[in-house]
Amino acid sequence: MEKIKQQKLLLASVLGLIGFTINLFPLPLFANIQLVLGNASYVISAILFGPWYALYTASIAITGLFISWGSPHVYLIFSIEALCLGLARRKEFYSLYSSIAFWIAIGMPLFYLYATFYSNLPDSHLPFIILKQAINGVLYTAIGSFLVILTPSYWLFQPKGKGLRRQTFSAQLTYVFTLVITLALLLAALLFNNQFIKRQQDLLSQNINESALHISNLAQAYIDTHSLALNSAASWLSLNKRDAEQQQIALSNLHQHYPGFITMLIANETGKIQEASPVSLFIETDNLKNLDVSDRDYFIEAFINQNPYISPVFLGRGFGKDPIVAISVPLYAPGNTYQPIGIIEGSLDLNRFKEIDRTNKLFRDQYIVIADQQNRIIFSSPELAIQPLSDFNYSEDNALDSTLLPTMNIHDKANTAPEYVYAANELDTGWTLYVLNPFRPLVVLVEKMYLATFAILALSLIVTFIITRIISARLTRPLERIANKFSTSIANDNNDYGIDDDSPKEIYSLYTRLKQSKSQLIGYQLALEEKVALRTFELEQANQQLKSLAEKDPLTGLFNRRYAEEQFPLVQENCQRSDDVIAIAILDLDKFKRVNDTYGHLSGDLTLKAVARLLEDDFQRDGDIIVRFGGEEFLVIMPHCNTLKIESHLENFKQRLAKIVIENPDNNASFTVTTSIGAVIGNGTYNDALEDWIKQADFNLYQAKNNGRNKLVFTTLQET
Repeated sequence: MEKIKQQKLLLASVLGLIGFTINLFPLPLFANIQLVLGNASYVISAILFGPWYALYTASIAITGLFISWGSPHVYLIFSIEALCLGLARRKEFYSLYSSIAFWIAIGMPLFYLYATFYSNLPDSHLPFIILKQAINGVLYTAIGSFLVILTPSYWLFQPKGKGLRRQTFSAQLTYVFTLVITLALLLAALLFNNQFIKRQQDLLSQNINESALHISNLAQAYIDTHSLALNSAASWLSLNKRDAEQQQIALSNLHQHYPGFITMLIANETGKIQEASPVSLFIETDNLKNLDVSDRDYFIEAFINQNPYISPVFLGRGFGKDPIVAISVPLYAPGNTYQPIGIIEGSLDLNRFKEIDRTNKLFRDQYIVIADQQNRIIFSSPELAIQPLSDFNYSEDNALDSTLLPTMNIHDKANTAPEYVYAANELDTGWTLYVLNPFRPLVVLVEKMYLATFAILALSLIVTFIITRIISARLTRPLERIANKFSTSIANDNNDYGIDDDSPKEIYSLYTRLKQSKSQLIGYQLALEEKVALRTFELEQANQQLKSLAEKDPLTGLFNRRYAEEQFPLVQENCQRSDDVIAIAILDLDKFKRVNDTYGHLSGDLTLKAVARLLEDDFQRDGDIIVRFGGEEFLVIMPHCNTLKIESHLENFKQRLAKIVIENPDNNASFTVTTSIGAVIGNGTYNDALEDWIKQADFNLYQAKNNGRNKLVFTTLQET
């Protein structure tokens, strides 16, 4: 027994370690939803060993899940599940049915309470996540149960003993069919859903990357067009020297041809603004020529470094106060391309990106974010509510490690549920363009698909269970009828056994063999019954003889002391109930040793037999018990006797015995014997121990011997 316990503990530990290893790497299904398979280890332990070993295995396996998820709720829910499965198995309930009942009655409500009060899961996800967890539980229970069925070496550990409820063959067949079909349907559903999700994610990835590429090209073309226009304008202005009025006219004409610039300006070598467009803004702006842009990056890069420059986003001042992206190019004096005399700058109209965003939304539910080299917002879709010039901060979610889709959270960065799927492209300017697709529609699609699949699965399981039960009953009914009929009757036709043309060949073969065997068994049974009856009769006879030998004296044929001790409690109880008396007499033959010494032992035996015959003649009532008490002593128990006559009756017996002549034919000897008698009489309530009665009678016998033998001493017992 101790060795079996050690084997169970070892196997439970091994199962726990296997479950621990598998649970370290749960299979990702979608987003933050994962498939747990390592819990099948404690299902196996529950089936084979019961609740406490299952709890031990679960405590090891669940630790792997805790390390992976970092959530303590796994210890509560899955430990309770392990105990419930073990207790259900002890009650002979099938594990798959027990798992379904557990998740409906306990598991899903517990998980809902945990998710509501102790997690940050969004309410919209809860129904799906809870249902998924229940389906997951049924799946790994089915896997564990199936592994036990497929592994005969495990069967040695399954519970055995008295009082276990034996399942019918129909119930076992129904369960196995249901288990196999459940496992097949669940795996098929998960595989189908996984392929569906992968296809949807591939389509989404293709869609969002195409959008990112297209919008990036539009944005880059918009920037390149205006950069080229400004470069051309700078080259044209550098060919001829013009006065201020001519410069203003040229700048205004250029601005009219490129309305993508909000404003345009020309600054001299000191950074002072000389001309600006639109002219109306130039006139309305006080002291515009006093504005100094020498500290602006677009002046420094274009004038000092003599490079065309596209700036990061910044806040305008004086001449326009909107978020600005500036494009600047150096200006040179005619004939001198080495020494700049100023810059020409244009501030891009960022609303152009709004038009691109609006056009894209006509076809796709997507948002745009454009960030500059310093990761500050140049433009974002209004729905995102992100202010320009703010830093673009987001958290990346790695829930989709099984796919190539990157996700991000902008508004609720701590939430594990992704907000957006995104694609990012870097422009030639160093800007980054993000195209964001809301993640929720994909989640809703997947949830609806899973819920529909689970609903179809549940309906399929119910239909499967009903059909399987009908089929199993159809297959096993002939066997049940054969068993019942062969146990209750001798001959019946095929229909009585449920055997027909549709019955399986094996069952029909079993029926014919059983029918032949039954005829033979009936013949054997009759012969055996006859032998048993004869042996029983002989045994009863032998028992009677043994009982007689055990209770009677072989020489005199009287009962022995053992018989008297066995019967006295019944006699005493009977007299006690009827408030009647009992008389007990001990007879001892006087000088019996001299008879043996003088006339031989045969004469002694003849004497004992003669005394026995005389006792049987004188004490003939049904209740009287005559016993050879030992040697030459005899005991007579007389219940319900007449108190007034018993003494004279014993006296008469003593006298009759003294007159009998005993003859020994072997030596022609003849002689007489006498007896001394000690007798007592008392109420049945006196004592229930025969020894106490005999003790008083033996005392009277002693008195009779001392008074000269051949005497009767008779006394009445007094209750104390």
